[in-house]
Parts: sequence; structure tokens; C-alpha cells
Amino acid sequence: MDEQTKATLLSLLKLDLGISHNLRDSYFNNILVSAQNEIERTGVTMDFSNVDDQMLVVDYAAWSYRKRQEDIPLSRNLQIRINNRIIKKAGTPDAVT
Repeated sequence: MDEQTKATLLSLLKLDLGISHNLRDSYFNNILVSAQNEIERTGVTMDFSNVDDQMLVVDYAAWSYRKRQEDIPLSRNLQIRINNRIIKKAGTPDAVT
């Protein structure tokens, strides 16, 4: 992920969380990287030129941030989006069987 993409994802995450200061930016950057890694461990290959992938990482990171304060399960919306990406990859010629 390049620096411009990181900055975009950070801005989107902060907007989602309603945060305007930059005091936790390094923490949020780590949450974004962690979210990307967790999603990729499910078998999804991220393409950050794709807006859908950017929003998936931001939404997952926002869920991770909120989950630390209250025990909320992964939203059905996020589960479906991740599963759709896994299914989409399974339909490609380079899919691992």
C-alpha cells in the first residue's frame, strides 16, 4: 500500500469514527494495516486501486476500533462483503483449489 493510499484510508477511517484530530494517527495506521492483514488471511487479495477494497479495509478497521470498547460481532454487511470477495477469487483461473 503506497503512502497516498494510506493517507486516504486514514482520512476515511477518521471520518467514519468522527475524529478530526491527529493524536491517534499512528494507532489508526496500525489498525488499518492489521485490518488489511486479517482480511488477506481469509484468502482475499486486496487491490487498493479499487474503491470497494479501500472501503472494506476502512470498515473492518472501524469495526476493530469500536470492538475494543464493546463486544460487538462482525456486522453481517462486512461478513457478506468478505465472503463475496472470496467467492469472486474462487472463480478466477489463478484460484488455489
